[in-house]
Parts: sequence; structure tokens; C-alpha cells
Amino acid sequence: MSELREERRPAPGVLVVRGPNAEAAQRLMDRHARSFAPAARFMPRHERDDIARLYAICRTADDLADEAPPDVGRVRLDAIRADLYNESTRDRIAFEAQSLFNETPAGLDAFGRLLDGLRRDLDPLCLEDDADLDRYADAVAGTVGEMVCALFDIPSVHRPQAIALGRAMQFTNIARDVREDAVRGRRYLPATRCPATPAEIAGREPGAVDAAASATRAILDRADGLYRDGRAGLIALPLRLRLAVAVAARLYQGIGGVIRRQQANPHAPRAVVPVWRKIGLALVGITDALFARRHASR
Repeated sequence: MSELREERRPAPGVLVVRGPNAEAAQRLMDRHARSFAPAARFMPRHERDDIARLYAICRTADDLADEAPPDVGRVRLDAIRADLYNESTRDRIAFEAQSLFNETPAGLDAFGRLLDGLRRDLDPLCLEDDADLDRYADAVAGTVGEMVCALFDIPSVHRPQAIALGRAMQFTNIARDVREDAVRGRRYLPATRCPATPAEIAGREPGAVDAAASATRAILDRADGLYRDGRAGLIALPLRLRLAVAVAARLYQGIGGVIRRQQANPHAPRAVVPVWRKIGLALVGITDALFARRHASR
């Protein structure tokens, strides 16, 4: 098979990953996964390669939903989904997913559900309530936790904690990108918490901005509880993977802290955790990993 390469398609910003070369996948993760890529350095090379390959196919699918014109993204996502279980597939992303999850069908199933969730992003999207938000977050992020469990043969009893951690990270993403999503015609903040339309949020209407800020604080509070739930499953992970996941979770949760300090204003500058704070959060994550059994018992 040809080596993995990053190819720019006509749709700007869409990265298409081909083949099983983990080095190119690692470069892709280093460039885009600012919170997880440094944490992944704790992992042995072969495990880091698998995580990078997983990131590459998920990132490519996400770019198809976010960056491509809707008609192009829809065709590509549907093609990947249709070929996911086709042993003679010609679709490179479907082939890479099959290769990655060769002995773990549950991982391939989870990737299929990720594709289904991302397809919702191709149309104007306004979530209705907390249950709708949970379904969306589980589809586009909880599935990633499931795929990690499949890759590393984690017992299924810990699947809920993996889903919780994925959901928490997606909540953080939503809280960070309220304005950007509104400009795209999307509002992931539930209507029961923020009835404003995306146009009203993007247009800086005072009532809409206040409602968005209030809803953002609420989902960050929910995310904090989910991070705690997710840490209860750390004990199931091999030590070096546990270190990577624990540090990444703390770094991601730290983004929520920055958003809170900005009063959760959707028009504040994009939340970025300063380097000195990242170092402190990484140390806390290492502590989480080393004392995972104690956290689990609590």
C-alpha cells in the first residue's frame, strides 16, 4: 500500500490521509492536537503511532464536516461510511479504519457512529436540550473514547468512563467555539439553556450574548463532572497511556478555566491556556495517573 500522505483536495482545509504510515499521521496530530499531542509523548512509540493514526482518520472526517462545502463533505462521508465494512474497499479512509481496527470490530463500529454524528454538522444545526447535546457529544467524541478502548483492549466495564471523558472534551470544544459555530449557522448550546439563534449570537445581540454565556457556564459545569467520571476509569489503562490521557484531560479542562475567566463571553478571544499553566496542569495530570486507584475508589 502507498505510504500515508497528506493531500489537499479542492475543498480548502480538508486533509485526506492515505495509507498506514504513522509518521505522517504523527505530524498531523502534532500540528492540530495542541492539547493531546504533547501528552501522547508519554506513550511507547508503537502505541503513539496507533493513536496518531486514529487521530488522522477522525480529524479527516471532522474536516470534511467542518471545512468542505456541504455537498462535497456529504458525498465523502457517505462514501467512507458505505465502504467501511467492504473488504475490497477503494476508499482510503475506510481502508485505514479497517487496518487500524483489524481485530477489534467494536472500534470500527464506533468509527461508523462518529461518521453518522459528523454528518449532522453538514446542515444548519441547533440542539434542542441537554439530551440532544449528550447524543451529539457521544456520537462525535464519546465514540473516540470507545475507539481508544478497542485499540488497547480495555475491558468493556470501563466504556462508560471513556465515553464520559470524550463527552467532557466535546463540551469544552463547544464552550470554546460558540462564536465560530454561530457564524457557521450552528448552535450546540441547548435551546432550553440558550434560545438565541446562531445569527443573533454572531450578531452580538446583547440578550443572545448573555444567554450564550449563561449556557456556556452551565455546560462547563457539566463537563467538570464528566471529567471526574472519566478519571475513575484511568486505572484500567496501561501506565503510559494513563499518563497521556490524564494529562490531556487536565489540559482540556484548563481551557474551561480560561473561558470562565473570560466570563464565558462568546466574543472574547479564543481561549488559550498559557504555557506556565499547561505545565502546572500537566503535573496535576501526572498525579491523577499515579494515584488513579485512589480516584477510582472515591
